[in-house]
Amino acid sequence: MIRRLFIDTDIVLDVALAREPFVSASSMILAMAENNLVTGTMSSNAIANVYYVLRKAGGDAKARVFIGKLLHYLTVITIDHQNVLDALISDFSDFEDALQNCSAVENQCDYIITRNTNDYKKSALRVATPEEFLQLFR
Repeated sequence: MIRRLFIDTDIVLDVALAREPFVSASSMILAMAENNLVTGTMSSNAIANVYYVLRKAGGDAKARVFIGKLLHYLTVITIDHQNVLDALISDFSDFEDALQNCSAVENQCDYIITRNTNDYKKSALRVATPEEFLQLFR
């Protein structure tokens, strides 16, 4: 069964910026989405955050090219009015993480893939690091 994954910003930035020692496992997660082994999603907010960091690191053109390639195999999900309201009253200590979580829940994701699992300890979804998720396929 194909799983629907919410892929957190840190996973994409690991790949885009070749951040060691995380790039290998994070690349495998994105490769699973690219090869249709999972359905990968990111919020529109996460895409904006990726663009911001990549623009600072390598310029506007490179950031746009990277995101364009990413969107060939990841689906952008929205953060809507209700997600914001739900995030405001959630138990999450970080509002941005609450927004991401609410969007992932509404869009029926099965997992949140992040290196910062503590950020999502209040989530009703399963939360895993790239390494933990990859173990499910071995």
